[in-house]
Amino acid sequence: MDSRIYENADGQPGIDRILAQADAAVARLDEDRAAIAERRRALIAPRYKTVVAEPTDLHNKIALGGVLVHHGLSAIDADALAGLLAFWADQVWSDMDVLIDTDPSVSFGQAIVMMIDRHGRDLSARGLYETWLRRLAAYDADRAEWLARDEEFRLEGAWREESMTRDQRWLIRVTCRLRRIDVPGHLSRGDAADWLEAHGANMNYREFVA
Repeated sequence: MDSRIYENADGQPGIDRILAQADAAVARLDEDRAAIAERRRALIAPRYKTVVAEPTDLHNKIALGGVLVHHGLSAIDADALAGLLAFWADQVWSDMDVLIDTDPSVSFGQAIVMMIDRHGRDLSARGLYETWLRRLAAYDADRAEWLARDEEFRLEGAWREESMTRDQRWLIRVTCRLRRIDVPGHLSRGDAADWLEAHGANMNYREFVA
């Protein structure tokens, strides 16, 4: 019988050394992979890239939208994508794992499209809710800023005699339609503001703000 099988009986020192060497090798591989990826990005990057000097919000939407369209998404998927991006990462990984188990070769972009196809209705509802929350926050901030203005300016300022804004006119029409009341006649900007405040506009958010 070969007595060497009993050497290092506890087995631990040798295993620890092997595991440490393996961890070091994996770390070196990760470093090499990162370096290769960085070099690859540098090599494929155009020497001169034409960009908008000061991109507007529209430029950003077009540029990012082009990427999403390339992966098979369209405008009808916008709410679902917004809903997907609103979830915590750990809420999404379990579904991602299922997709990976089904097809390990699936790309992340393909996985996003597949998740939207599977859960489109729920994701769209979440996306619409997130959009509503952002609008509520913006409306609340805008209204708070307005109420913080000098009371004399709000109630007697020269702005009140100006023509009502397009947004006021639209909101009055919507409020009248929802409340089934007649649209008031010509109003100044100040009268329109008073009318909207008295009739509960903006009705989308009224019960959520002070």
